[in-house]
Amino acid sequence: MVTAVRVHEYGGPEALSVDDVDPGTDVVLGPHQPCGECDACNRGTYNLCHDLHPTSARPGGYAEQCVERADNVIPLPEGVSPADAAIAQPVSVGQHAVRESGVGLGDSALIVGAGPIGLGATQFVKSAGAGPIYVSEPQDSRREVAADFGADVLIDPTAEDPVERIREETGGGVDVAFEAVGHQTTLDQAIESTGSGGHTRIIGVFSDTVEIDPGLLVGAQRTIGGSTSHQLGPLLDDEYGVVIRQLASGALDAERYVTSRIDLEDVVEDGFEALLDDSREERKILVCP
Repeated sequence: MVTAVRVHEYGGPEALSVDDVDPGTDVVLGPHQPCGECDACNRGTYNLCHDLHPTSARPGGYAEQCVERADNVIPLPEGVSPADAAIAQPVSVGQHAVRESGVGLGDSALIVGAGPIGLGATQFVKSAGAGPIYVSEPQDSRREVAADFGADVLIDPTAEDPVERIREETGGGVDVAFEAVGHQTTLDQAIESTGSGGHTRIIGVFSDTVEIDPGLLVGAQRTIGGSTSHQLGPLLDDEYGVVIRQLASGALDAERYVTSRIDLEDVVEDGFEALLDDSREERKILVCP
């Protein structure tokens, strides 16, 4: 339920104002708010804002009620529940990475990691017309569900070397790889699985410093690029909107992402800790206050 919103001046003529959102309207929120004043924002690359606020909602997402700005909400169409719309953010992160990678019709691709973001990338790589699509994921339940999102070949990296298999089956490597884990080993696998002139797009968030062998890039003329978040601010609907429309049409089934639903009071043990416990094989845990 919308209780109160503020309007930011950079929103432009197409941005929502408080008068555009009726009380009681179900909405989905952008997770971050750009400053609207730095050079990145002036270029329209709001996800690269130099002063990106972690969130604009106050007091925060786990509160029963909060205040959000009108230009950071997207009203939900009929048939899309707030629970379903909760997957818009991770899926949009995967979508943004695919757009930035340049992957296209007929390209072979690898996605390393089949969490919600990796699955989102898999889905949009498929939509781009790429194939074959390889997914490397050690967790059984995540790996198996990747087939529903468009994966052609599923690889368990604990049982076989994904680099060797991909090189053998593709005759040298895939055209584009996506690293959606954030680990030295998976980054190496992504880069080494690309062929000559191949590209690796990094989505994973790394907690530790990693190393890259420049020889892997120079010798085969490979490239690496990063991808952060998704469109934000006035452009939030450009990528969120695609996901919301897919939910509305039935092209995207939110239930395929969600593995558990928990109460807010259980968010630590059955939420954060569960996601860190590989034995629980969680993908997306939905907090239902």
